[in-house]
Amino acid sequence: MHHSGIYPKVREVIDVDTRYYLVGGDYPRCSKCMLPVCPWSQEILAQLDVAHRSLFPAVLTTQLALDRKCMTFLKPRTSGNSSSYLQSAVEEAHSEEWARQTIRYLSDCELHLKMATFVSSAAVHLPPPPFRPLPLAQWFETVHSNDILSHLEEMKGVITSTYGRILKMDSTKKITKKLAGSIGDTAAWMSNIGNELGQVLNSVLTTGEGAGLEELCQGIVTRYENAGQAEPEAIYVDRDCCSQSGVSSVLRLFRPWKFVVRLDVFHFMRRFNCGLTTEHHPLYGTFCSKLSACIFEWDQEDVQRLKEAKKGEWKSSHGGNAPTEALLLASISTGEMWRKSGS
Repeated sequence: MHHSGIYPKVREVIDVDTRYYLVGGDYPRCSKCMLPVCPWSQEILAQLDVAHRSLFPAVLTTQLALDRKCMTFLKPRTSGNSSSYLQSAVEEAHSEEWARQTIRYLSDCELHLKMATFVSSAAVHLPPPPFRPLPLAQWFETVHSNDILSHLEEMKGVITSTYGRILKMDSTKKITKKLAGSIGDTAAWMSNIGNELGQVLNSVLTTGEGAGLEELCQGIVTRYENAGQAEPEAIYVDRDCCSQSGVSSVLRLFRPWKFVVRLDVFHFMRRFNCGLTTEHHPLYGTFCSKLSACIFEWDQEDVQRLKEAKKGEWKSSHGGNAPTEALLLASISTGEMWRKSGS
C-alpha cells in the first residue's frame, strides 16, 4: 500500500440523537495492482489488531453507517426490543435534537434581527434545514447482520471450543420444517451432537436420516484431538446402541474412540410405549408417569435439603409453627424438585 491522495468520499454515520461524518485523510492504493482501497473497508480494518479495530466507531453499510452505541441496543433481542422499535426510538431522539437546534437557530436569528436595526443593510436569514427521517427498520437489520458477520471468526472459535464428557446424538425434523424461502425444501433432517450441559457441539442438515453423520462425528473427533482433550466417557443415542458383531455402528462413526454407547432414557421409555394401542388413551399419561417413577429416583440428600428450606419458609409464614410431613410434601411442587435436582 502507498499513499495516493485524500479519500474524496465522506461517510455519514447515524448516532443515537445526531449524525456525524467519517472523513478519510489518506487514500491507500495497492502497490501491485494499483487499485485504490477504501480506508475503512472491512479488508483494511481486518488487518488491524483488536485494540485498534475496536476504536472504529461505526458499522458500515453500502451508503450509511450506524454508530456502535446504537448497535448495543440491537443485541438484546427480546419480544419488545425489535429493529422497528429501535428505529422509531432513535428517530424520536433525532427529531427532539433537531427541534432543539432549530429553536436555537431561530432564537439567534431573532437576536440578529434586533441588532440589524442599527445598521442600514437588511438582515437575511435562511430557513432552518428540514428534518431528515432515518432509514427503515430493515436497514437496521442489515447493520446488525454486518456486525454479526464481522465477529464470525470469534463466534466460530467459541462454538468450536465447546467440549463435554457425556455426549448425546439425536436427529429431528422439527428444525427443518421451520426453514422458509428458497432453502425450505433443501433439508429433511437435522442431526445434532450435544454435551451434558445441553450445549450443541456440532450440527448437520441432510436430505435423509443417517446421511453426513460420519463427517459430523469425525469433525468432533478432530476437534478433541487438536485441543488435546480426552475422549468422552459415554454417548447417548436414540438407536444403534447395540450390535450383534460386538462393535456398535456409532463407535465406527467416532473411530478410534472406545467410549460407552448407551440408549437415551427417553427412547428407552418409547420402547415400552410401542406396545400401547394409542397415545390418546386416557391412561397413557398415568402409564408414562408410573414408568418414569420406576426408572428415575430423586437424590435423597437433595430432597432433604429442599425439605429443610421449605420448612423454614413455612415457619416464617405460619408464626413459627412446624408443618407436618404431609403438609411439607404437599407444599413442594414438581418444578421445585426439578430445579433442586438440576442444581
